[in-house]
Amino acid sequence: MTCAECSGKLRKLKEPLCMCCGREISDERAEYCDSCKTQHRFLIRNYAVWQYDRQMKSSIAGFKYKGRTEYADFYVYHMAHTFGKQLLRHGVTVLVPVPVSGKRRRFRGFNQAELLAEGLAKTLGMRVAHLVKRVQNTVPQSKLTKKERKRNLLQSMAWNEAEAKQFSELPQCVAIVDDIYTTGATLEACAGVLAEHGISGIYGACICLGSTSE
Repeated sequence: MTCAECSGKLRKLKEPLCMCCGREISDERAEYCDSCKTQHRFLIRNYAVWQYDRQMKSSIAGFKYKGRTEYADFYVYHMAHTFGKQLLRHGVTVLVPVPVSGKRRRFRGFNQAELLAEGLAKTLGMRVAHLVKRVQNTVPQSKLTKKERKRNLLQSMAWNEAEAKQFSELPQCVAIVDDIYTTGATLEACAGVLAEHGISGIYGACICLGSTSE
């Protein structure tokens, strides 16, 4: 399925959206979903374009596992047009791709978050910085419970001091880039590392949002 064939079948997120995680909410008077009302988040706001439904799963699978890297241009175009202005308005200057392990990069031949971040940075006039790195291989998040995901990720993310040294002064407003936001554990783990090192304005930029049960 090419991007042109699937684009009309993909379901874009519709307002009202949670002002933190970006999920659709049913109550137009509410600002946050039930989960974000009760949980502390390092992430100020997450943005996404589509719902992670059956059609989107097929598209993402082609991108990540079948080498359809040209899909990145399609995703980036819609990400930039959907929430690019918001990121610029927030003062985001740097995009931080979610890191993958060396093993997964070798298997796929690329880091999908990095491709998205590079395309988005070029479109919006930002910089890509790998300020967070993986320090060990982890079990795929899709095979874990919500609680296990959080523990698994907290143990695997670390500050990339070598990358940080490339800055004369660390950015104060960044966006973490990934393909799918489900429980939010991945972005929160990365955001926690950034926050520990003094970065206070942390946003998320994703292709799509999945249900918390996935």
